[in-house]
Amino acid sequence: MRFQLTPEQVPEDMRWLCEIVGMQHFLEIIDMAGGEFIYLPKRETLEKPLRHEAIRREYDGTNARQLSRKYGITERHVRTIVKDMFPKQ
Repeated sequence: MRFQLTPEQVPEDMRWLCEIVGMQHFLEIIDMAGGEFIYLPKRETLEKPLRHEAIRREYDGTNARQLSRKYGITERHVRTIVKDMFPKQ
């Protein structure tokens, strides 16, 4: 038997998720993963490979400084990202 759970009955430390995804999706999540520990990575972690791909695509050998400013990283990091694009000599 299922009861009609309301957002007010959701534990306070979980209400944020209920508010973001809505009550129906919240219930689906707890039905599927209730009792499990779920790690949610930072958005930055998920986007990092996309940023690196964009840097590799835009890098022309002379624009490390511009890319570092555009993506908020150091020039050194830009060079680290693109170093595998060029064979070692």
